Amino acid sequence: MKTALITGGSAGLGKITSETLAGLGYRVVIAARDEVKGQRVVREILEKHPSADVEFAQVDMADYTSVAEFAEAIGSRFDQIDRLILNAGLFTSSIRKNDAGHEYMFAATHMGHFLLTHKLMPLLKRSDDPRLIVTSSVAHWVGNILDFNATITNPPRGDRFLLKQFLLYGRSKLANILFVNGLEKHLKDSNVKVFSFHPGGVKTEFYRQFPDLFVKLFFPFLISERKGADTQIFLATDDSKSRNGGYWCRRKPGIRSRSSRSEKLTDDLWDFSKEVFGISTFGES
Repeated sequence: MKTALITGGSAGLGKITSETLAGLGYRVVIAARDEVKGQRVVREILEKHPSADVEFAQVDMADYTSVAEFAEAIGSRFDQIDRLILNAGLFTSSIRKNDAGHEYMFAATHMGHFLLTHKLMPLLKRSDDPRLIVTSSVAHWVGNILDFNATITNPPRGDRFLLKQFLLYGRSKLANILFVNGLEKHLKDSNVKVFSFHPGGVKTEFYRQFPDLFVKLFFPFLISERKGADTQIFLATDDSKSRNGGYWCRRKPGIRSRSSRSEKLTDDLWDFSKEVFGISTFGES
């Protein structure tokens, strides 16, 4: 039985993917912050698939202590992980920082996942078909970053909600792709396959943070959560052994921004992330 760990697995795309993989016979660990919601999703999956092996594990991806403790608990219980699906993310309606002083969206969407992947890499490498899948977005096109430290510790402020917050969101999604770029280089001599993908404009709680007029105008044109999760599920379950790397959309390689293809930005992000966590060799605890 293959084991899949899915961050943000209690809502949206993550919930659909958790249910689908559980139905296909995967052992599924739903990792999320809200225990009540997570346990409810476990019950819903078991109602549909009574023989499924699914459980909830609590973690706050913006809290690095929580991430480290979660990874340690997973390492003590599982011999290997076959699918590490980094789906957790959020959109905040105001500037927030975590306890480390990092902008909240960037912390939850990239930094926490960087630390988690570092901690769980030994388990992933023990699989005979390991895959790591990161949920990014077409919003990465607006996310150019010149200075990671300034971006994370001193995010731009202003009165224009959409411009300010969407820029920060785009930067966190750009970091997702740059993270995968670095993983491709770091894991080139291993059998671990890594992907990022854009799910499309999906009807999730994400858009409820936007102004009412925006929601009324655009929400009817968004796709369902099930359609949005399709590429994620495809990358996790497709039998192709040769497919590896890149940014995907609708089951095909997607079009990326110039910034997302930058080796310098990739190296800068990795250097910054490793320095924050005091990591000398990534993937070795």
